[in-house]
Amino acid sequence: MTKVAKTILLVGAAGVIAVAGYAGVKRKPASPAATAQAAVEFTQQDLVIVEPRTLESTLPLTGTLTPFTEATVKAKVAGELVAVPVREGETIQQGQVLARIDPTEVLARVAARQADVAATRAQLDWADKNRISQKALLERGFIAQTAYDNVQSNYDVARARLRAAEADLVVARKSLQDAVVTAPFSGIVAQRHAQPGERVALDARVVSIVDLSRLQLEASVPPAAIGQVRVGQPINFRVEGFGEREFAGRIERINPAATAGTRSISVYAVIDNRDSLLRGGMFAQGALTLSRVEHALTAPASAVREDIGQTFVYAIEDGLVKRKNVKVGAPDATGRVQVLEGLAAGDRIVRVNLGSLREGVAARLSGPAPADGAKH
Repeated sequence: MTKVAKTILLVGAAGVIAVAGYAGVKRKPASPAATAQAAVEFTQQDLVIVEPRTLESTLPLTGTLTPFTEATVKAKVAGELVAVPVREGETIQQGQVLARIDPTEVLARVAARQADVAATRAQLDWADKNRISQKALLERGFIAQTAYDNVQSNYDVARARLRAAEADLVVARKSLQDAVVTAPFSGIVAQRHAQPGERVALDARVVSIVDLSRLQLEASVPPAAIGQVRVGQPINFRVEGFGEREFAGRIERINPAATAGTRSISVYAVIDNRDSLLRGGMFAQGALTLSRVEHALTAPASAVREDIGQTFVYAIEDGLVKRKNVKVGAPDATGRVQVLEGLAAGDRIVRVNLGSLREGVAARLSGPAPADGAKH
């Protein structure tokens, strides 16, 4: 064999060995480190456990608190105020004296009416005696029937006048009682409108009082939601100045007509305030509970995705990412939805959209376990 042929054979053999070696490298299995890099890494905060809890559907409401019972007490008789013994902020009881009006003029009217009653009663007595005597003469034929009829008419007029005088006396005596202004119900003095020494006219305002044991919250509900509002539904709200403290009430009335312009409908909630902690005029912000489901299977609304008409979540099972089609209800005020189909209690799902995930990809957890509240 020539030297050139040997050289060609050696070069060919080297090429075969090189190709075989390259093929061996191509068929070499991936290292464990390369496989681990293909897994999706989740922190504990990225996941949430599906669990049963109470789920509420609420409607936000805002409004101003007003006393359920309030009144402006007015003078029922004219005269000079001689005393107003109560002041703003004082607690009063039903029947307590709020003001006194000088009774001099009223006493004079009572005396005049008593005199009228005495005079008309005397006239009636005289008319009655005259009627009796004239009747006897009529029976004997000494007078005509027309003469007796005149006497009977005078008697009837005197009797009617007496009844009118007695009625005027009752009114005058009632005015004497009205000279003392009393509280129609127990409550708190909100304002004094008149001071001692002033002369007040009939129906002049004297004192305003409120009863804070029950308050009312008026709020507007959109027409689209009014069909879900019912009398008796509970409402929880917070009041400016009381921080995170919540107060409770219930819907007592629903206005039958919508407000012109906004087309909203007013609802009225009543709040028990026996300790008088809340005051009229305070701004309240809360939510009306439309429905309540106990032990509902819930998940964050942020975990639910949609694709081509299908609703689904990504779950972690056996170390793999799995896509699960679900059926959920409307979200509540806390951002959770009721899971109607597709998941079971204890399932671990991806809390939020973390980008593009693929079903079947390996999943790995990292980081410390979250606190009890964090995993939910």
